[in-house]
Amino acid sequence: MERVVGLINKLQQICTQLGDTAGNSILVDKLSSIVVVGGQSSGKSSVLEAVVGRDFLPRGTGIVTRRPLVLNLVHVDDEKAAEYGEFMHKQGQKFFDFDKIRQEIEDETERLLRNQPGSKAVSPVPIYLTVYSPLVPNLTLVDMPGLTKVPIDGQPLSIVQDLEEMCRQYIKGDNAIILAVTPANADLATSDALRIAREVDPTGDRTIGVLTKVDIMDKGTDCREILLGKSLRLKHGWVAVVNRGQADINKKMTMNEARGKENEFFKGVDSYRDLDNTGTDYLSKKLSTHLINEITRKLPEIQSYIDKTVHDYQSQLKALGHDVTGNRGKMLHLILTICQKVEKAFNKIVDGGEGGGERVLEVFDVKLKEAIHKLPFDKILTLKNVRNTINEADGYQPHIIAPEAGYRRLIEDGLTLLRDPSARAVEQTHQILKSIVTQAINEVTELQRFVNLKSEILAHSAVTLDRLKESSEATVRTLVDMEGSYLSANFFREIVAAESFSYDPSRPKPQFVTLTGEILLEKRYDGLSAADAHLARISDHVSAYLQIVRSQLLATVPKAVVHCTVVPAKDNLLAELQEEVAGKEEDQLRRLLNENEEVARQRDSLQKRLTLMERAAREIMQFRV
Repeated sequence: MERVVGLINKLQQICTQLGDTAGNSILVDKLSSIVVVGGQSSGKSSVLEAVVGRDFLPRGTGIVTRRPLVLNLVHVDDEKAAEYGEFMHKQGQKFFDFDKIRQEIEDETERLLRNQPGSKAVSPVPIYLTVYSPLVPNLTLVDMPGLTKVPIDGQPLSIVQDLEEMCRQYIKGDNAIILAVTPANADLATSDALRIAREVDPTGDRTIGVLTKVDIMDKGTDCREILLGKSLRLKHGWVAVVNRGQADINKKMTMNEARGKENEFFKGVDSYRDLDNTGTDYLSKKLSTHLINEITRKLPEIQSYIDKTVHDYQSQLKALGHDVTGNRGKMLHLILTICQKVEKAFNKIVDGGEGGGERVLEVFDVKLKEAIHKLPFDKILTLKNVRNTINEADGYQPHIIAPEAGYRRLIEDGLTLLRDPSARAVEQTHQILKSIVTQAINEVTELQRFVNLKSEILAHSAVTLDRLKESSEATVRTLVDMEGSYLSANFFREIVAAESFSYDPSRPKPQFVTLTGEILLEKRYDGLSAADAHLARISDHVSAYLQIVRSQLLATVPKAVVHCTVVPAKDNLLAELQEEVAGKEEDQLRRLLNENEEVARQRDSLQKRLTLMERAAREIMQFRV
């Protein structure tokens, strides 16, 4: 029993060092404990002191207990051993004088509440006290502040709600054993302890009832029916006790004398003489046995939770990364490793489907194609525009065979239209790659804590992509300009030959398709005057030629953009940054690795919690050996 209570004591201490309290920590709520609840003046403190066999709790009127007291009782086998207490907040200091223990409880309560904002009269932060004695059972109890119905003595108006909410936090967990202390000389229907116990334990499976002040019940009345479970059933039953009254305390009655007086009372009353669930001795043994059984039953679940929590903390710490301290070589290695991870993430997204390479493909296969097909070539190829363009190109000299200058002018006008969508494809790809850089940076978890390095990577990526964009723009512009710089004369010779009688019928019939998809040689110009038919034929010739150029650009522009932007970005996105950091001094590297303060706080907090949870895991492992 001593080992079990000792283990729970250590685990509770770990919870305190974690800053966890009941209701806000799974581990705290998994630890089986006996929580003592009752209204003010219910005799709750007297019950605890009777179990311990010492006066050590603050006394007075109003709210005396203002913070939960986690009381660990450790039985010492040596009957001659001195009794003493130890507080967790004063580890190593032994209190042999129980009056000083009472004073320390009051002082520690004041120290905490004095620094709390507002006018809170109570606090859920517990005080931990361990009492070593040959006279106590192995037991862990949590003494809660007494419940009240009406604020008094200048208490804040919220005191009633504060007390009840604090109490609920400690007893709502399935592992909390509720010790509901109620005066036997009062109506059970008005009991604060039973009311709040029923809220969280409506079936009474976790509640043990304690009846105090049995000796001062009205004459002719007793609590036998309750003790037999006939009046109000609780799974773990009821226990009746008789504590010292104020007169007994004033007379300096010892605990041994009080125990003797209690035994005489229950033996001397016919209603209780045959019952075995009476007296402080019985209560102590019942609580100790019940607690040990509950703890032993729950231990595998506690160990499983601690092991899982340790693993989770380790994973979270790994994601945050270790503290960056060390020499220049270590820092340089870390920076280069992070850069490589960003580049790897960037390449993976670019080569991937949705959200990555698929968006670039959409620029070429959908947006560029739609933009080029929507160009207003029809305005250039109207008979009126063809006539005006040819006349302006040839001036006053009539063309003898074909209006070559006019042809060139019409083609150049068409090529001018192709420049904008081609350049837009470059810009759209550029914007997609910039967004992919942001995605890649966000995917490298360990980079998030280094705000300066993150900014540098973002800036250098932007510079690289801007430079590659300029290269793509120049190449695409050249592709379009090349089409205007040299016209394919064979194309027009083929058209003329196909339309003339001298065309060799043995050769395969060529297919000349206009921008509208019409086959040129199958067109008829019936109904047009000879002059208009001539202009219409020129328009169709230019249309067929622009169709070829359009098809070529739909194939070559994507190649140019990929060759000049996408591939170099994949190969050298952060090459300049890596070359630059290789020449930086140690202090410059440290500035780059000046991590986010919030991440540093998270890591420090996680490391502390991990250390404590690993300690908890070792305690359980040693216990089970």
